[in-house]
Amino acid sequence: MKIKRLSANKKAKIEIIPMIDVMFFLLVTFIITSLSMRNYQGIAVNLNKGKSENILQDQTITITITKDNLVYLNKNLVDLTKLSDEVKKLLNGEEKIILLACDQDSKQGITTQAMLEVKKAGGNHFSIITKP
Repeated sequence: MKIKRLSANKKAKIEIIPMIDVMFFLLVTFIITSLSMRNYQGIAVNLNKGKSENILQDQTITITITKDNLVYLNKNLVDLTKLSDEVKKLLNGEEKIILLACDQDSKQGITTQAMLEVKKAGGNHFSIITKP
């Protein structure tokens, strides 16, 4: 009596649907991980609306002005008169972009004074943070 082997007739199949599921899972994992790695150095304020471009975070210094007209340098409260010295320490003679995040209820004069103090310290490139 002859016995047929079942596995001899079957060819290996690659199921594409589970592979697609795994690839989508990996894609979502990488997207969520990359979004969580973004490091914002300012504090939360109510930003103005506007169109903006993406900037590399590692080459920036963030100055935040709250609705109470308090000035923060990379999440640290700083006096407006000492802002120039603090920014000079962070610049170390390098060309860095100064990110300016102002609450929409803050005074324009404080923002202008902060920009002039940073200009004294050698900061030449400003970018204003807005919300879309």
